Amino acid sequence: METTVLSVLRKACDLVGSGQSLGIIEAISSLRDQTSGRTRDLAYYAVLETAMISRGDASLAMLAGDTQAESATELLEATIRRIMSALH
Repeated sequence: METTVLSVLRKACDLVGSGQSLGIIEAISSLRDQTSGRTRDLAYYAVLETAMISRGDASLAMLAGDTQAESATELLEATIRRIMSALH
């Protein structure tokens, strides 16, 4: 079974929320054994798009862990909600 972008985002959210990863990039990158590079890339882009929509100014530093874990978790959750709403 192929891993979806949504499942990558959910796993990354769990990793950041539990403190196992310091940032979004680290969390998504750590899933390389579970999903393809293309799916991980799409997850990165989805998070960046959400950040640009909601905050207007996204940066790679924000994804790398230069924000608090709570902010990273909120961004991941917002991305999941945005994608889910687009599917329904």
